[in-house]
Amino acid sequence: MTRRNPTRGPCSRENLTLQGGPCSRENLTLQGGPCSERGSPLRGGPDLDALYEAVVSWFAPEALEVAAGPAETETERIARAWLAKGGKRWRPFLAACAFRSFQGRREGEDPVPKGPSVRQGGETPEDLRKAAVAVECFHKASLIHDDIEDGDGERYGAKALHVQYGVPIALNAGDFLLGEGYRLLGETGAADGAKAQLVRAAAWGHRSLCIGQGEELMVKRERRPLATARVIEIFRMKTAPAFEVALRMGTTLAGAGEDLWPALARYGEALGIAYQIRDDLADWSAGATPGDLEGGRLSIVFSLGYERAAGEAKRFLEAAGCGSLAAEGSAGRLARVLADLGVEESARRMLERYRREAVAALEPLPSENLRNVLERVVGKMFAGRSSRDRKVAVAFPIADG
Repeated sequence: MTRRNPTRGPCSRENLTLQGGPCSRENLTLQGGPCSERGSPLRGGPDLDALYEAVVSWFAPEALEVAAGPAETETERIARAWLAKGGKRWRPFLAACAFRSFQGRREGEDPVPKGPSVRQGGETPEDLRKAAVAVECFHKASLIHDDIEDGDGERYGAKALHVQYGVPIALNAGDFLLGEGYRLLGETGAADGAKAQLVRAAAWGHRSLCIGQGEELMVKRERRPLATARVIEIFRMKTAPAFEVALRMGTTLAGAGEDLWPALARYGEALGIAYQIRDDLADWSAGATPGDLEGGRLSIVFSLGYERAAGEAKRFLEAAGCGSLAAEGSAGRLARVLADLGVEESARRMLERYRREAVAALEPLPSENLRNVLERVVGKMFAGRSSRDRKVAVAFPIADG
């Protein structure tokens, strides 16, 4: 099937890329507008709030049509709607931050490490947008598959895709998004060496995520509580790689070499683990029930409690972890047991530790601007409270950290 680019109407490339507005070339490719050099002086680093807003705008339906072409079949329309729906867009935002940090070097700073030539000619930011959308394609595909494998019926406060369309159609949409992500990487204007780096990073991340998900599925078969160290290891394999992949793509498109990757790997790993711990805190403090544990669902909060408990509390948590609690009032008892064990504070200390590790991992990077931008990203990702975090405060007051 030959893909055609829209040529007329409000979503046409002619209108979207020449007239300004949220889907214009000025905003979408960071050449002007709030994320441009004019909007954010390079000496001060990019305006992360404006950059984040621009990245979010890339997933509006009309903007996705510009980046990926029209959705011509029902499978494409289902997958495209899922891609546009919900999500915080942290992964594409990381790719944009990594790229944007190289768009101006401070006086006296060491030169940017050289990698394969990014393009033979033209503007890289259009390629950045394709790579950022590809990163989100991979992530959204994993959510479809996870919801099916975990038996979760809701996502983004609505029916999960497999509940809405059935498992076969949802599986196919997830598989389509994987292929769409690789297609977008292949269609960038990057030179062969840089394009190979993009594909290699995506393939590595996809493989690691599947291994991590496989470990989690094995845990569900075992139906027993997990040690905290094993929970963290699964987070390391399943959640963290997507952050590293996004960083690799952004720096590769900026022309940086692979010598940055070890530090970016340590940063992405710590960031991903911290992010998952925060989600676990929000989930459990918002009112986790023994039913949430059925089948061995991972939770750092629960694992910390199980390791710390003794006697009757230990036996109760073991039964909860095996999914064998059905008595009325078990949910309230679970919350009380975990609160009495002080696991919330332990989890928050662990979260803070990984946040600090993420910042410390940046020290070897030769680019001061990249270090500064990624340190600011940590602050932005963990600043304030999301809607989920606000629920946490209702059940268990959490001190700001």
